[in-house]
Amino acid sequence: MRFSHLAVFALSGLSLASPVVQQKRQESSVESLLTDLFATVQIYTGAINATLAPLSTSSSILEKTAAIPQVGEQLNKITAAITSTTSEIRELAPANATQPMVPANGNEKRSSTDVDASQPKEKRQLIAVGALLALIIVEIFATITAAVAILGLAGLLIFINPLTSALGLLILAVQLVLNVVLAGVIALLNSLLAALALGLSGL
Repeated sequence: MRFSHLAVFALSGLSLASPVVQQKRQESSVESLLTDLFATVQIYTGAINATLAPLSTSSSILEKTAAIPQVGEQLNKITAAITSTTSEIRELAPANATQPMVPANGNEKRSSTDVDASQPKEKRQLIAVGALLALIIVEIFATITAAVAILGLAGLLIFINPLTSALGLLILAVQLVLNVVLAGVIALLNSLLAALALGLSGL
């Protein structure tokens, strides 16, 4: 499903690149990896949508049961793609980093909207990263919601749980590398998880 309105330390000779240059490279790399991930996710959600297309809530149990492993296979592929991207993003972080860093001047971790106005390119890149994460999350949850509405939760839960965990780890990896708190993205993931749980409670 498409949503048009949603939108390493580098060595040079014997010297280290400046922190600013390193940060820009990391942001560019993360943005590129997330762009590729979004394209990959769309392939798999498209396959799920194709499987669901001939079905409805009134389809027979046999039809629904036959579709579950097909949908589950695509969900597993999404999880694998997210996990692979997360690993690649983590490789961009300093070797000793375990959480988003606090700047040397003692200021708190920055948020995705708290970048100095004198760094418009950096701000645009952070906004782009946040937007890509939001697109990925919404794409996945829209597909999951449609699948659960037709096929039910019981047969899909084994595929959904690892997927949602992988999304959380992806967000953490991005925050670690970019030293930023993506509060809006975290809130989006939590709200969609809550909405999915609320919707399922009525099934």
